[in-house]
Amino acid sequence: MTQYFNVRGFLDCDYGDLRVIRETVARYADRGDQFHLAEESVALYLGGWLYQEREINWIAHAFFGASMKSGGVDLIFDQLREIATLIPEIEGAFFVDDDEGGPSRRWSVANGYVSIS
Repeated sequence: MTQYFNVRGFLDCDYGDLRVIRETVARYADRGDQFHLAEESVALYLGGWLYQEREINWIAHAFFGASMKSGGVDLIFDQLREIATLIPEIEGAFFVDDDEGGPSRRWSVANGYVSIS
């Protein structure tokens, strides 16, 4: 039986950074082989990204949420590392749980890095 993971979280950034995040996410569309995922799975998982459409005060938000196989978890983690490198001042938190009751993980995005706790 295939193990699935629930990944959900957010990034806080400047409004102009949303473009960089969208472009970074889009560059992963043809990288399924790297994560042992079919092209259809990559497209499905990348659809989990949502971007704030209207400016509300001074902070923009990008959100992600999806249930996925382990290759999808690796895909999203890799995207977050690239985004953190491109926008070092970005901050966020993501939560990862598996469907078998294993330990929960938290990915913290700050200072150009993604840390795991």
